[in-house]
Amino acid sequence: MCAAVVDGAGHHEEVVDFARHAPSAIALMGMAMGGLVGLTAAGRMAAAYGRPPHMSAVVASMEPGRPTSVHWIGDCRAYGWDGAALTLWSTDQTMGEWLRWNGDKTIEIVPVEVAETQDNWARLGLAQATEMTCRQVEIPEDVPLVLLVSDGISDQVDLETVEALCRDHADAPQALADALVTAAEGEKEEKTGDLYRDDATVVVLRHR
Repeated sequence: MCAAVVDGAGHHEEVVDFARHAPSAIALMGMAMGGLVGLTAAGRMAAAYGRPPHMSAVVASMEPGRPTSVHWIGDCRAYGWDGAALTLWSTDQTMGEWLRWNGDKTIEIVPVEVAETQDNWARLGLAQATEMTCRQVEIPEDVPLVLLVSDGISDQVDLETVEALCRDHADAPQALADALVTAAEGEKEEKTGDLYRDDATVVVLRHR
């Protein structure tokens, strides 16, 4: 079983059209040749547009007797629910995460509170997908539920709520996905006061 989630930046015509085609291309190529090929092949499709859309993506392949293989680029995420706790298995490819990594591991570039202000944009997307830019992780087979989500979920649903919904719907993947989308709450725009709700997308994979 193979599935993909994508999340485009903005709602331009190119983004909407690319979002219609990219997930199936990623999943089908991922089933045949692996997640890395799925992401890079879909990434080449971005060049067909006059203004290549920016799009984050995550793809997972789950097979009996094997760990779940996950590949991603950008800030779509992969979580695992082991029946007791929720674990984030991916790392966002955002400017904020890049600044934190450099601040923690090499030199002090900016304070943590400044890095947090840069979490809202991804440094990489499908158009830049290569074997050097895509990330990969294997989630152990004994983790029965794997959640693939757009940042509309990770930004708008707190982890306590996600864990509670995983407990309530552990045996019903579609019900869990629906509940997570419903739980995504918008935020008020500072300038206008209007409520903005980011697109929220979820795919739940479950070992039989």
